[in-house]
Amino acid sequence: MKLSDLRIGTLAVLDHFPVSPLHRKMLSMGMLPGQQISVVRKVPLRGSLYVKVNDRLIALRFREAQNIMVHL
Repeated sequence: MKLSDLRIGTLAVLDHFPVSPLHRKMLSMGMLPGQQISVVRKVPLRGSLYVKVNDRLIALRFREAQNIMVHL
């Protein structure tokens, strides 16, 4: 499932994301496949998503979150 489709508060595991500038951004923030992730807040009208990974809050654009795959 896509990270953008994850409900607020649901724990999931990062599965994979495409090799792109987003890939580098995520790796530099310490987001690696296999880590737990949850959506903390969603801004209406396909705005930003605030996610929690490794006790850190990270903001992602909606279109970035659509390219990140997770599983429950």
